[in-house]
Amino acid sequence: MATLSLAEIDAQIKEHEGRIAQLRATAAKQRKEEIGGVVQELRRRIAEYGISAKELGLTGKSVLPRRRTGTAGATAKGPTYTGPNGETWVGGSRGRKPLWLAEQLAKVKVPSE
Repeated sequence: MATLSLAEIDAQIKEHEGRIAQLRATAAKQRKEEIGGVVQELRRRIAEYGISAKELGLTGKSVLPRRRTGTAGATAKGPTYTGPNGETWVGGSRGRKPLWLAEQLAKVKVPSE
């Protein structure tokens, strides 16, 4: 098996990247066309069976659950700290500071003059 030069490998990569871009564009176009057909079929069936928006669960509200902001019981009266493992604590929250936060704050405290 012959060894390819770096330039030949780079050329092949660019060729494949171009082909990938073409395939993605073709797939996006095909998906758009298929979605159009599905929507038309759904509208036809909804009209045929007299299905209401309420029966479909379309209330005008989002069907996705709302994202909760903040942490349970915490007030947004202070900065939000993020720990080394992704845990959060809001400054001004009730209760003791988590150990990871107390250690980090102790490291950055500047001695008073």
